[in-house]
Amino acid sequence: MSEETKAYEYLLCGHLTGMVHRLRKIPADKFDYAFAPPAPTPRILAVHAWQWLVCDRYHIAEPDAAKHPRVPEPPHDQAELCDALAGETETWRALIRSLSPEKLDEARHQFNEPEAAMTVREFVGHMVQNCIYKHGQLATIYFALGLDGTEPYTAPFPNPIYEELLGR
Repeated sequence: MSEETKAYEYLLCGHLTGMVHRLRKIPADKFDYAFAPPAPTPRILAVHAWQWLVCDRYHIAEPDAAKHPRVPEPPHDQAELCDALAGETETWRALIRSLSPEKLDEARHQFNEPEAAMTVREFVGHMVQNCIYKHGQLATIYFALGLDGTEPYTAPFPNPIYEELLGR
């Protein structure tokens, strides 16, 4: 496995594992809850990540999007949806480990659109970016629900750490 694919695996699968861990801890009565109408719910974040993982995997496996099966409907049950996302994480882990430098360079077109030229590498990058973003959105919900402590969030800015290090 190349250093590049190790990095993809670490980033994508690490964030997905963390996301699934947090999703499993969301109370059932908050799984479809949004703090404001335009905000996503934990379910929407899970479904969005899962369906795009499936879709981009289709694009990597088959360049012609007309030959792709439709993305399955997500499980409704919270635990089953978390299991599906965890399963897709492991499917991507195996996929990433199988990608050679030559495969990463192969050309694709998202949904066969001529102006949407991408490489397999870019599809992997799309999933890394998308899942980090979804995990970040979920982390905000997780904090807001008090699942990571009940004290107000205090960002660990670097300068106070430097000051402590230097004994000031």
